[in-house]
Amino acid sequence: MGILSFFSKYAFGSFLLALGISAAAQTDLSVTYQITPNHTGAIQTKGVTPPLAVKWSVAVVGTASYPIIADGMVFVIGGGSDSTPSTIYGLNGTTGATVWTQPIPEGFGSWIGAAYENGNLFVITTQTPPFDGGGIFAFAASDGHEVWSANMAGQYSFSSSPTALNGVVYTGGAGDGGTVYAVSEKNGETLWTGSVENGDSSNPAVTASGVYVSYACPQTYRFNPKTGKQAWHYSGPCEGGGGETVAVYDGLVYVRDLLDNYPTDGITLSASTGGVVGGFNSEYMPAFLGKTAFYTEADTLTAVNLSTGDTLWTAVASAGETYSCSPIVVNGVVYTGTSTGSLIGYRSATGKQVVSMNVGETISCGEYFPIPQAGMGAGQGLLVVPAGSQVVALQ
Repeated sequence: MGILSFFSKYAFGSFLLALGISAAAQTDLSVTYQITPNHTGAIQTKGVTPPLAVKWSVAVVGTASYPIIADGMVFVIGGGSDSTPSTIYGLNGTTGATVWTQPIPEGFGSWIGAAYENGNLFVITTQTPPFDGGGIFAFAASDGHEVWSANMAGQYSFSSSPTALNGVVYTGGAGDGGTVYAVSEKNGETLWTGSVENGDSSNPAVTASGVYVSYACPQTYRFNPKTGKQAWHYSGPCEGGGGETVAVYDGLVYVRDLLDNYPTDGITLSASTGGVVGGFNSEYMPAFLGKTAFYTEADTLTAVNLSTGDTLWTAVASAGETYSCSPIVVNGVVYTGTSTGSLIGYRSATGKQVVSMNVGETISCGEYFPIPQAGMGAGQGLLVVPAGSQVVALQ
């Protein structure tokens, strides 16, 4: 396999403190969906400054997932249907060469998504034979060998990517009601479970003090990360299948997947109490930097001052295309993708467009039962964009 090339880790303590993340606990990594365990979609990394150029591009079988970027490697899942084999790819971050692959075992359906911590990749499957539990696997990031695999009992339908923090992997499952699972990174033992309505399509947002998930209508929860004790439950006017991932930022939980009788696309809840604080409009996951939130609808990307609620700037999608992906913020530039395959970058402070390049296929990051879960990521000197079957790394 040769010697892997390792990128130097880049400290950005003041930036992380603004995100509410311990600088000691994080480095220049993209470890789950929307980069960080609390899904705020922002990072600083050396070497990603406009103008950008393609460093490498790799085709996977099926649709490409969001990337994990760690240990000088880029990890993605390719798959998407029963007829398309679902495979994890470990790619060399410098060249894009395939270092290892892990096809899903027979009978386990498809890989959903992955999370990284402490040298291991943790991956969830859609089902397990004989369909009475969920499959979770740990693979060594260095060479892809299986460290352990385990069954998460009690549910049979899984559609939420995992999040790993402080030695624990969190995910959710559905079928008979819903369940949030906390699993040991050491051996796959289920440490605790929590009951929810109804366990679909919500990748847990995790901080040192809370695990947050949200399902249709919405039904939103906070659990204690260590004990699983439910801290609060915000109950909307109904419940049902489906869900969307929340972001936790600056003491607020950003919740979407609302009924039409809400005046906005999303609501903000107090992270400590679960009480409603306000509302926002964003079809896709928001991203955050400092005191600014970036909200994306099909036709607009809007920067909003979180202190005042004022709109700072609005970008409008070009004629004939729509925004199609949750934004991420890399070194002060907000990146999003479009339905025609354009990667667009805007200065976070001014909205000035500084990047516009086409990567060949639609940059699609839908969140409703996505297999595998897609989205952009950045870290260790790379901006990585999934576009159809292509994994495009820019620098």
